[in-house]
Order: sequence, then structure tokens, then C-alpha cells
Amino acid sequence: MAHGRHRWGRETGPAGLAGLVVAAGLLLSATLPAEAREAGKTRQYGIAIAPFWEVGEPDPELTRLCRKGLFNQRANNSLYIGYLGKQNPGRGYTGIAKRGYNLSDPTGQAEPNMTYHFFNDGYSNCKVYVAPDPDPEPGAR
Repeated sequence: MAHGRHRWGRETGPAGLAGLVVAAGLLLSATLPAEAREAGKTRQYGIAIAPFWEVGEPDPELTRLCRKGLFNQRANNSLYIGYLGKQNPGRGYTGIAKRGYNLSDPTGQAEPNMTYHFFNDGYSNCKVYVAPDPDPEPGAR
């Protein structure tokens, strides 16, 4: 790209481009959840285009406990799945927890070989979806 002025009057050389990159980075960081802005605190497990509510079976009792702060992630969304597409409005991600991994379960409700997916953990509309762990592939281990 040639140096000079863009039609909007902005510098188009390296200094102008650097300014735009910095501005875009600041805008992006302001729109990310606080947990995602802290480097090293969150990890994305995967991306899905299916609706987040199809990640597992909704569990009304665990959802009730989640809303009361009795079945939650230890670190909110430290491992998560991001959901894309028209059917995933708003906060399109679920946090992941398991018995022995990132789960606060003072009443002992968690079962072995199950994964718990949390939507809006920490809020009054928290929802918990339960999915069985997949069977190991033949020959694994």
C-alpha cells in the first residue's frame, strides 16, 4: 500500500495502520467478557454452529442449584465452547466442568463420566446441561 492520505484524511502509512490496529484492539477488548480479557484464564474447547441448548440434556435440579450458587464452575468459563450462527443470540458460549475439574458441588450432585455445561453461570438465569462423556475410541490407551 502506498503511503499518503486515505480519502477520510487518515494516514495510510505504517503509523496510520498501527493506530487503526491499536484502536481495533481496544474496541475488541472492551466488548469481551472480563474473564476472556485476562490472558491465560480461559481456553476455548471448541466452536459449534448448533444451538448451545443442544449441548446436552437440560437438568432442572442442577439449574436450580446453579441459580442458588450450589452447583457452579469454580472459575467461570475457564474452559468453554463458543457457539456461532443465527440460533445463538447474545452470549453464545457454555462453560465446561466435570467432577474433579472446575466444579463447585458442595451438595455432591455430580456423577462420574458426565460433563456439565453452564450457560450464564453466576446469574439468576443460569442453565445447566448434562452430557455423558463419549466412549473411548478403540485402541486408545
